[in-house]
Amino acid sequence: MRNQKTLLFALLIFSFQNLVGQIPIDEARQMAEGTTVEIQGIVTHGDELGPIRYIQDATGAIPVYSPGAFSDGTKEGDEVRVEGALKDFRGLLEIDPINSFSVISSDNPLPDFQEITPTQMNEELEGELVKINGVTFEDAGGVFSVGTYFFNVNGERGQSYVRSNHPLIGTNIPLASVNISGIVSQFEADYQILFRGERDIEIADAFFFEENPIQTDISKDGFTLNWKTNSEGTTTIKYGTTTDLENEMSVSGNSADHSIRLTGLAPATFYYVQAESEKDGTTIKSSVKYFSTASNSSGEIKVYFNKSVDPTYSNGALSQSTTAVALENAIVDAINNAKVSVDASLYNNNRDRIIQTLQAAKDRGVQVRYIANNGSFNAALQSPHDFPVLRLNTDALMHNKYFVIDVNSEMDSWVIAGSTNMTDVNILNDYNNMVFIQDQALAKSYTLEFDEMWGTSAAQPSIFTVKSGSAKTDNTPHQFLINGQLVENYFSPSDNTTLAIANVINNAAESVDFALLTFTINDLGTAILNAKNAGKDVRGIVENTTDQGTEFQFLKDRDVNITDHPAPGTIHHKYAIIDGNDSDGDPLVVTGSHNWSASAEVRNDENTLIIHSTDVANIFVQEFEQRWCEIMGGNCFSSIFDNEQYQELSVSVFPNPIQEEGIINIETNENLKNVNLTIFNLNGQILFSKIVPFQSQIPFSLKGFPAGTYFAQVQSADYQGILKIVKEKN
Repeated sequence: MRNQKTLLFALLIFSFQNLVGQIPIDEARQMAEGTTVEIQGIVTHGDELGPIRYIQDATGAIPVYSPGAFSDGTKEGDEVRVEGALKDFRGLLEIDPINSFSVISSDNPLPDFQEITPTQMNEELEGELVKINGVTFEDAGGVFSVGTYFFNVNGERGQSYVRSNHPLIGTNIPLASVNISGIVSQFEADYQILFRGERDIEIADAFFFEENPIQTDISKDGFTLNWKTNSEGTTTIKYGTTTDLENEMSVSGNSADHSIRLTGLAPATFYYVQAESEKDGTTIKSSVKYFSTASNSSGEIKVYFNKSVDPTYSNGALSQSTTAVALENAIVDAINNAKVSVDASLYNNNRDRIIQTLQAAKDRGVQVRYIANNGSFNAALQSPHDFPVLRLNTDALMHNKYFVIDVNSEMDSWVIAGSTNMTDVNILNDYNNMVFIQDQALAKSYTLEFDEMWGTSAAQPSIFTVKSGSAKTDNTPHQFLINGQLVENYFSPSDNTTLAIANVINNAAESVDFALLTFTINDLGTAILNAKNAGKDVRGIVENTTDQGTEFQFLKDRDVNITDHPAPGTIHHKYAIIDGNDSDGDPLVVTGSHNWSASAEVRNDENTLIIHSTDVANIFVQEFEQRWCEIMGGNCFSSIFDNEQYQELSVSVFPNPIQEEGIINIETNENLKNVNLTIFNLNGQILFSKIVPFQSQIPFSLKGFPAGTYFAQVQSADYQGILKIVKEKN
C-alpha cells in the first residue's frame, strides 16, 4: 500500500509539472526537460533556418522545432501561441514536439537587437536577436557554403553557422569590417549566431571589395585577375610561387572594375596571388588565393565505363571501353607505365591485382604512396607489399578513388579519377566510370591534396601532420585549362564542392541529366527543382531512394522527371551532365567520388571534376541514355546476340585460329558510322568491348585469355555481325 501511495504521489507531481498554462518564455526556460509549456511571442525569421522558428517575447526567446507546423508559411513578424514539450537538442533548449500552434497576428515589429560582444553569447541570450559590431571573418574573401564560420572583434572570437539551403550560400564573405546581426543559438558546447540573410551582414568600412578576385583567360604563361570595389581605387597584384608574394604588378589610373593580366609565368605552375586597391590612403587587400597556369601536356581525356553505353547518341566522341575488364586493364596499364611515382587514394580495395601491380612498380624503383579509408574493407592490402599505406579519417570516410601517375612529367602525368572503388562488386557488377586526364597542372593539384593528407611531400607519411576531413584547408587551384577546355577541380570537405555543383546546375541553358547513388543534400535538390521550374529538361536516376533525408520523393512529388533504378547492379555513379546536347553552349560533366550528400560536403575526403567539354559531355550522354532506356523500356542499344533487331553485317577475322592478336574485317557500307566490337566467351561473359569510328579493319587482342572458343559481335547503326574466333595455345 505504501508503494502504491508513493507511486500515486509521484504521478500527481509529474502531472502538475507537465500541465503548465501560458507563461513568459523566461519562466518556461527554467523548467525541466519534458515539461509541457505554453508560450506566446514574435517569430523573428522565416524559412531560411529550416523547419524551426525562434520565438521571442519581452522576457526571452526559445526555438520551436516542427517539420510540419510551418508549411503554411509562418513568417517573420507573426505573433504565435505554441504548446509543446521542452527538449534539449545537443545543447539547444527547444519546444519539440508541439501539441498546438496558432498564429494570432502578423506584421508585428521585431524585438530590439541587443548589442553584445562574441563572448557574451550565452544561455541567457539563447534564441534572442543580437548585434555585434566591427567583426572580421576569418574566411574573408571566400564564399559562404554549408558550415561554421568564425569571426573576430577586439580579440574576441565567435562563430556562426550556415545551414543547407540558406540564402547566404554562394555569396561572398566580406573582405571588410562588418556589423552582424542574427539569432543566438547553440550546438553542443558552442554558442553561435544564426544569420537570416545578407541583411544581417552590414559593411562597416567606407572602401571595400564588392566582388572578390576571380581568374579568367588562363594560358601557359599567364592569366587575368578581375575584381570590383565599391568605389574607384588603384589596381595592384602581388604574386609569387611562395606566400612571400615576391612580385608586384600595377596598372595606371583608378577604377571600380579592376582587371590585370599576369604574363611571363611558367606553365603548369601554381601562383599565390593577392589583389590590392587603395583609395584616399586606405588600402584593402584580398585574401591570398592559389591559381594555376596551363600545362604543356597533351590534355588527352579518356573516359571508361564498366557497362554498356548507347553509341547511337555519339557526336563522334566515344568512350575508351565499356567493360569491367577493360577499365581495370587501363588502370593496371597506367601503373605499369609509371616511371617515377604513383599516388593512390582509394576508399577500399579487394582487387589483389591492383596491389600486385603497385608492388611491381615499387620493385622497379617507382615511388608508391597509398592512402586508404580507416574503417572500410581493404582485403587486397593483405597481399604482400612493402610500399607505405596510410589509413585516414576516423570521423567520417576517406572516400576518394583516384591515382596520380608521374606528376613531374609534362607528357606522362596522368590523373585517374571517378566513381569506381577497387572492389569486385564495384568493378564487375555496379555501374561506374573513371576518367583519365593527361595534364601536369591537374596532376600537381591532386598531388598537393594527397600531400596534405599524407602530411608531407616525402615518400613516407608524416604522422604528426596528416590531415583529413574538416582539418583540411582549401589549398589547391580550382580552374585548369586542359587542351583548350576548362576543367574545375574540388576536394571535399574544404572546397565548397556542393556550391560548385549547384552553380553549374543553376547555369544550365537547356538540360540537366544525373545518375547518382544517393541524393540527400537539400541545396542540390533545390537547384534541380529550380532548373525544372525554369523550363530546363531535367532527368535523373537515383539508386538509393530511401536514404534518410532523400531528395528523391521531394523532387518526384514536384513533377521532376526522376526515377529509381530497379535493375540488377547498383548505380554507383555520382555524375551530372549539363547541356549535354547543346554543342553551341557550355556542355559539361560533373563526376568523381562526391555523393550528393551532407556527409560528402562537410566530413568526407572526396574529389570532384567539372569538365567543360562537348565531347566528354556527349560520352556521358551515351551512358545516361543507355541506363534511361533500360529503366523506361524501349528499343535500347543491345550488346547481346539480338539478331532480330539488326540487319546482317558481313564480317570475318584473320587469322583464325589466332594466337594472341587478330584483325576483324568489315564489309564497307555507307550506313556504318561508329563500330562497337565486343568479345564474349562461351558463357556469354563480356571479356572486351570498345567503340571506334568505322574502319574496314579493326585490330584486337586476346592476350592474357586462355585458349578456347570466343565470339565477336560487331555492331554499327542497324547492322550486326557475329563470328567465332578460336584461340590456339602458344
